[in-house]
Amino acid sequence: MFRSRHAAVLYAAAGAVHVAGAAVHNDLVDDLTKPLLMPLLALYAVAAHRERGARVDRRLLLSLAFAWAGDVTLELGGTVALIVGMLFFAVAYGIYAAEFIRTGAFRRRRRWLYLAGYGAAATGALAWLWPGLHAQGVAWPMAGYAALMALMAATSTAWGRRVGVGGGLLLVSDTLIGVGLAGAAGVPGRAALVMATYLLGQAMIVAGWAARTARQPAPPASRPAVLVAA
Repeated sequence: MFRSRHAAVLYAAAGAVHVAGAAVHNDLVDDLTKPLLMPLLALYAVAAHRERGARVDRRLLLSLAFAWAGDVTLELGGTVALIVGMLFFAVAYGIYAAEFIRTGAFRRRRRWLYLAGYGAAATGALAWLWPGLHAQGVAWPMAGYAALMALMAATSTAWGRRVGVGGGLLLVSDTLIGVGLAGAAGVPGRAALVMATYLLGQAMIVAGWAARTARQPAPPASRPAVLVAA
């Protein structure tokens, strides 16, 4: 039986090759490896849930499918592909946020503080990047996307440190993309950092989701009916 550790090794290897390719701007490596990343992570999710005696949540697989669609769309280049890719990622991360909220992300007052902090950080980043994003014609779509990312990152903290860090890394990854679009600053190795934070953030959320599923109490077993003689 295919084990989760096998899928994890494949995902890590493909991710390392992809990040290395991004670091040296090798388009061939980028084109060959990027479409493999989210399917390998989905394979890990299925195997990890199976090993825990659980069925993988379809919402998790749907999120990874939309993330894969975003990855592939962004490979096309251009403003239209960028906006469509952002929509795919918005759905993917919206599924994460909805699940975090559904399971009680805002039942503790501290979560509102996280939301305020991430919201302030996203607003500050947008104010800095706005002129460059406006020149590219993507300022308003990026504003809506940034708000969603702040919500996702803040609510991810409800599932523990691992998932919380994963949500924060995804926000960092998209912020680095915004920096590049706006031409606001030269970040050495930006392309490699974008993918490294993205792949690690996704992996931490998926691993945390699988671990959380294993901790859920199993439904009570139904007992056979007992016939009592009259």
